[in-house]
This record gives sequence, C-alpha cells and structure tokens, in this order.
Amino acid sequence: MTQTTGMAPATAPPERRGRTIIPDQVVSRVAARAAREVDGVLEVRRRGAVPWNERSSASVDGGLATLALDVTVAYPAPLRTLTDRIRRHVAARVHQLTGLAIGHVDIDVTAMVPAQRAGEAGRGKPR
Repeated sequence: MTQTTGMAPATAPPERRGRTIIPDQVVSRVAARAAREVDGVLEVRRRGAVPWNERSSASVDGGLATLALDVTVAYPAPLRTLTDRIRRHVAARVHQLTGLAIGHVDIDVTAMVPAQRAGEAGRGKPR
C-alpha cells in the first residue's frame, strides 16, 4: 500500500508533456475570421488561382506564423490606417487563440466597395 503525503503528484516539465500542432489551414481560418472582426472589412477574399482555395494563407514554422490575407473593404476608407488596424488585430487574435508568435501579416486589398452597395448587399457591417 502506498502512502500519500497530501501533496499533489508532480507533473512533468512542459517540454516532456508533448506537443500541440496547429495546422496551417486552421491558423489561416482563424486569421480570416479575425480580419472580418475589423470594422470596414467586408470580406476576406480567396487566395490562389482556383476559387475553392482558402480565403487566406498561413505558414507555421515551429511557434512562428506568417499570414497573408486578401480583403475587400468599404469605400471610402483610409487604406493605410485600415490595413494597419487589420494587421494589429489579426496578429493579436491569432496569437491569443493559438499561442503562436506572428512574424508577418501580408494584406492585399483586392476590392473597395462603396458603402451604399455594401449596405444593399447586406454586408455593410463586418462579421
């Protein structure tokens, strides 16, 4: 019979507990969702030549992620200010949700939609 001393069992150090791997595709989807949270972003467009490709792309190497997004924004919008806001928000949210460090966020503004047309299409507010 073993004796208990009232102390909690010792846990292995973090490096011996195993690894968590987050695939590029998951990080890409998290980044696309985070970009849509920014006011002024109407849509995160698909990247790549074929229409069923992902809306964004991510490359994860160890604990460092590099992100790329194609976005449609409301017109008129100060693009430099808006893309800086998107970049900061996406980096913060991806880090918060995945624990990955964000090395770089590329943003391509692929379209600007006038506010009236965006409202008519029911996409005036970001999701």
